[in-house]
Amino acid sequence: MKIKCLVLLIGISITNCLILNPVGLNVDREKGSEAADRIRQAAITADLTNSLILSGGRTAGISILSLIADDIAGIDPAKYYVKSDVDSCVKEIKGLTGFVLGSAIANILSCQNLKKDGYLTGEPLPVL
Repeated sequence: MKIKCLVLLIGISITNCLILNPVGLNVDREKGSEAADRIRQAAITADLTNSLILSGGRTAGISILSLIADDIAGIDPAKYYVKSDVDSCVKEIKGLTGFVLGSAIANILSCQNLKKDGYLTGEPLPVL
């Protein structure tokens, strides 16, 4: 009896992610409006940093592309996105790629394929 209960609990915990993630009830998700704000802020920060470094600290400026970084990334504010994907996108924009290539190109390279989360709140069909 104890072994059956243990096996049942292990089975539920393993299939929990397989069931809850596609439905959109997992913990690792972020509202599109929050993801858009984070991507926009990362692009603005990268542009400010780059302009301060290139000007020797005399002037700071941002490009218009950093203000529309969330639109370039294709973020829908009403959807939910996988938080780890958004985190890696923000990291690329603020990191070496954003410094060397600029925030707009880093955004285009790393943020174009963000996964929408769940059947109900994301893509309508699962990827098999």
